[in-house]
Amino acid sequence: MDYASILARYIGREVYVSTFGHVRLRGELAAIYEDCVRLVNASTSQETEDTPWSNSWRDDEDGVNYADGSEALVHFHHIVAIRCADDELLDVPILSEPIPQSVPESIEPPPQAQVPEEEPWEPFLDVDRLTLEMGSGLVDLVHPDSSEMMQRVSAIRCHLADALGLVIPRIRLRDALDLHEQEYRVLIDQCEVARGRLGPGQYIALDMGTSSGTLQGVRGVDPTFGGPGIWISGDRQQEAEQLGYLVIDPSMLVVTHLQETLRRHAHEILTLSDVRDMLERLRESSPSEFEEIRSSPMTGSLLHAVLRRLLEEGVSIKNFSRIVEILALHGHRNQEIETLVALVRQRLGRQLVQRYLDAEGKVHAIGLERDLEGLLLQLTEEEATRQTRNWIERMVDMLRESFQRLEDQQRPVAMVVSSTLRTRMWQILAHHFPQISVLSLAEVPRTSEIYWQAILSAEEVGALEPPVKRGQHPAIASDGTYRAKGKISEHLAEELPPRRPR
Repeated sequence: MDYASILARYIGREVYVSTFGHVRLRGELAAIYEDCVRLVNASTSQETEDTPWSNSWRDDEDGVNYADGSEALVHFHHIVAIRCADDELLDVPILSEPIPQSVPESIEPPPQAQVPEEEPWEPFLDVDRLTLEMGSGLVDLVHPDSSEMMQRVSAIRCHLADALGLVIPRIRLRDALDLHEQEYRVLIDQCEVARGRLGPGQYIALDMGTSSGTLQGVRGVDPTFGGPGIWISGDRQQEAEQLGYLVIDPSMLVVTHLQETLRRHAHEILTLSDVRDMLERLRESSPSEFEEIRSSPMTGSLLHAVLRRLLEEGVSIKNFSRIVEILALHGHRNQEIETLVALVRQRLGRQLVQRYLDAEGKVHAIGLERDLEGLLLQLTEEEATRQTRNWIERMVDMLRESFQRLEDQQRPVAMVVSSTLRTRMWQILAHHFPQISVLSLAEVPRTSEIYWQAILSAEEVGALEPPVKRGQHPAIASDGTYRAKGKISEHLAEELPPRRPR
C-alpha cells in the first residue's frame, strides 16, 4: 500500500495513531518518509478495549504520559490506524486486506452462463485435411523423442509455400493398424492418394551413375519416383556411400514421397477458405489491386476454380497479385475458366519458361508438325475414344521416350504447341504423363528463342487418315489426300534452325 500518498493530506494536522502494541500516540504529523512518519509534540497512552479512540487523552497526568515538544518516528508496519483530530477528514485504516463490500440482499449475483455440453457425435463430423498414416514398424519415426521427422514435415510446408504459393495445412500423423508394418499412406480429406512401403532395413541405396562396385542387398523400387534401388540396413550406409551410391534414410524417404504427393495434388488441397485468406493478405499488401478484384464481377468461386486449374497444371500461384490483376481486367468480359486460365498463363509466361531456359536464354522444347496439330484440333471427345485411340497412345509413348531421353541427358524440355491446342494437349498428356509441361507459343516471351529438340509428325504416329471431312484443315488437300511431311527425326538441332525472337 502507498502510505505516503494516503497520509499526505494529514501533514500539519493533529492525528491519533494506534499501533499493534496497544499504544496510542497523539501529535502533529510533520513529515512522511519511505517507511515511517514523524510526529512532533507527541505523547503516548495505553489503549484499552472499553476506552473510546480519543477519550484516553486527558489534560491531567492520570494514566497519560505527556511529552510536549518531543518527536516520535513510527514505522508503517507498526501502525494499525490513523485518525485525524479534524472531523472534516475521514479516518484512514491501515489494513493488509481490503474491506469487503457488502452486497444488498435485493441484488442477486448474475447467474453464470451454462456451457452447452458437446454432443457425442460432433467430433466425428470433423474431416482431417491432410493425414500421414504409418504402420507399426514406422511409428518410431514420429516418436516425441525424435524431432527429425517433425522438422522435415515442417520444412515441406515452407518449401511448398515458396514453390507453389500455397499454404499447406497442418499434417496429422498417426498409426494405422490395417497397414503393413513397413507401409504408409497419404490421405487428403480422409481419402487415400498415395501409398508406399519400405523394404528390409528401411534404407535404400540408389545408383545415380556414380557407383564403382556391387552392393549386396535386396533389390527394390524407390517408392517416390519408381527408380531401382537396393534396400540395406542403416549400419551399411557408409559402405554404400563409399561405393558411390546415394543412401536415403527411412525418414527422408517418407517425407520426400509426402512432398511429391502434395505437389501433384495441390489443386485438391486449395479450398475456398484458403482463397479468402489470400485475398485478406492482398488487402493488406496491395489495397488497390484488392479493390479492383472486389469491384469486378469475378466471384470467389470462379477465382477458386482458376487457381485450382493453375495448380493442377503445375503453375505456381505465388504471384497472386499478378493473377488478380489479369482476372480483374478480363473478368467482366469472360467468365469461362479455360479462357481466364489461358490469359493468366500468358501473363506469367516468363515464370513458366524459366526452368527450360539454357545459359543462352533459349527455350528447349518438343513440338508437333502442323498436320498432327490439325488432327488433334478436329478430334471430338467421341472420336478420341473410338477411332484414334491407337495413334494417340503411340504419340504419347513417343513423347514419353523423347522426354525421358532428354532428361537423362540433363536437358529439361517443355512441349510447345499452338495456343488453340495447348489445353487439349495438356488434357491428353495429363492422364498418361503428367510430368510433361505443355506451353503455348503465346506464353513464350518474344525475347526468347525456341530450340526444337524434337518434332513429331502425323506419319510418325501412324495418323495418316484424318477422321474429318475434306477441306476442313489446311493440311488436307482438296482431293482428300493428306499433306504429311516427311519423317522428321527427334533431334533437329542441325536440320531446323531455332525460332528467332519476334
